[in-house]
Amino acid sequence: MSYEFFSTKFANFVFLIYCIMEILNSLSSRKGNRTEDSNKIVAEQCAADPRLLADISIGLEESDKKLQADCAEVFTMVAEKRPELVAPYAAAILPLLSSKETKTRWEAAHALAYIAEFVPDVVSDALPALRSLIERDKSTIVRDYALDTVAGYAKAGVETSREAYSILKSALAEWGEKHARQVFRGFNNILDHLPGTAVEIRSLTKPYLSAQKKIVAAEAAKIVKRTEK
Repeated sequence: MSYEFFSTKFANFVFLIYCIMEILNSLSSRKGNRTEDSNKIVAEQCAADPRLLADISIGLEESDKKLQADCAEVFTMVAEKRPELVAPYAAAILPLLSSKETKTRWEAAHALAYIAEFVPDVVSDALPALRSLIERDKSTIVRDYALDTVAGYAKAGVETSREAYSILKSALAEWGEKHARQVFRGFNNILDHLPGTAVEIRSLTKPYLSAQKKIVAAEAAKIVKRTEK
């Protein structure tokens, strides 16, 4: 092969590295921006050109924890409106559930919550980690999003609903009203696939009709009404 061939290959490689660094350096932590504004701009660029998400996924493996969190947040922002674009990167997001950084864990769980129904095989592998977060994580936000991921997982079908139901029931028993809203959303998805759970779900939900949090009481009322039809 000629010198020109290797020269062109090397030039293309250098340009690729430059492009990756350029998008990563546009993120909030690299720009010294304490808000999410820079990440939001990058997320909009990724939604317009989904190929950029491959560059963002490289940042998930960086040792810079703030950069990891930024990349996870970009995936969350894109997944909120275009989950199909983020679904192929689910396996890359998964390891961040065990990050020592709280923000990284919650952004990873938040991104997964938006795509869980589209990647049940990936989420299935993450169920032990999600259960651990729900049971033990000190962050309320992390637990919320972990439960949202399990609730979304229930949308995928009968088997995923069975697995999710066990986790959601345990969470309700453990945390009560604190995470009941997320649990009830999951119950609603489970009823779509496992109508035979209606009696038990009604029994579990009824005590929360008088919950102190109005939003929890409202979610409980929806479930009870549905199960009484």
